[in-house]
Amino acid sequence: MSREQPLPSRAGEADHLHVDALGVTVRIDLDGVPPADRVSIGEAWSGARHDEATLAAAIVSPRPRFLSDETMSDLSTQVTLSALSARRGDLWLVHAGAIADDDGRVVLFSGRSGMGKTTLMSSLARDYAYVSDESVGVAPDGSVLPYRKPLSIVDGAGRAKKQVSPRGLGLRGLPPAPLRLHAVVVLDRQPRSTEAALEPLDISDAVAAIAPQCSYLADLPRPLETLIGHVSAVGGALRLRYAEAADVLPLIRDLFAAPRPASREPIVSQRAEATRGASGFTRTPVVDAVALSGARLALLRRAPDDETTIHLVDGIGPVLWRAADGASFDDLVAAAVHAHGEPRGGDAGDAVRAALTTLCDAGLIAERP
Repeated sequence: MSREQPLPSRAGEADHLHVDALGVTVRIDLDGVPPADRVSIGEAWSGARHDEATLAAAIVSPRPRFLSDETMSDLSTQVTLSALSARRGDLWLVHAGAIADDDGRVVLFSGRSGMGKTTLMSSLARDYAYVSDESVGVAPDGSVLPYRKPLSIVDGAGRAKKQVSPRGLGLRGLPPAPLRLHAVVVLDRQPRSTEAALEPLDISDAVAAIAPQCSYLADLPRPLETLIGHVSAVGGALRLRYAEAADVLPLIRDLFAAPRPASREPIVSQRAEATRGASGFTRTPVVDAVALSGARLALLRRAPDDETTIHLVDGIGPVLWRAADGASFDDLVAAAVHAHGEPRGGDAGDAVRAALTTLCDAGLIAERP
């Protein structure tokens, strides 16, 4: 479905085109768009076009009805947001780039803005298949849904970003094999003097880095288990430290050549519900809670603006959070001492008070009269 489609001979006369984005069809309405501009839009989206008579999950259109770099960029945003909304709660959706080898194995590159995803995909996808430079969807079984959108390329003067098709950049099409997740890489772009290197990433650091790059994470059932499960299934996350995209290809060749056996990171769900109707120290609502190795705790909260926030709690924090079920201060001190023993060279009460202040300031525990 996502293979590049040749433009029909009368492309300028088509009043719409269908594109495949994360496994759903988005219809781009071209009614009222000049024929030459229709051809330009069709070429930009040639990597995701398909002509199947499938029901569109959403309909978008250029705003305004004449083309400019800004119009094309806005159209790309409309398609992306429509696809993400359509797959909300269905797929693990990551703001990421991705490439695939001939066997359909996919390496996902997660990174915040400024980490060079588009530039890196433009470089690597000359040797490997271009899957996306924007958003990647992963199904519960590890299969990957591509989003072969136009790539946003800054012009030579550093002004507006142009939307260029994968074909226009000489990038490879998808392989015939089904796409499956092979590795998860967190991008860490460094100064020019940095030598490119891949290194294992601790699961806590991986959760902290990847969760903010996920769309609608809190809408998944057991979202933290889903994220950690996908990462663990491909041997844990890796951090890519690099300065220039050209230095990365040898590392990725080695990554594809090596097997990625599942890691043994335990996933232990915790009670995520808040304590209700009790006085004393109580937990506040969280969407999901998972215990990690090293006696750490990952908590996912939904912010008022529908964004999600990840909290990684360590030290005596996990014990206090679990015990905050209408507990008194003395109860929490007793729980901390039982789990960790008396602190050396300090007072247990002072340590608990300091940890409680941090947890209360973060909104994870509240004190009720």
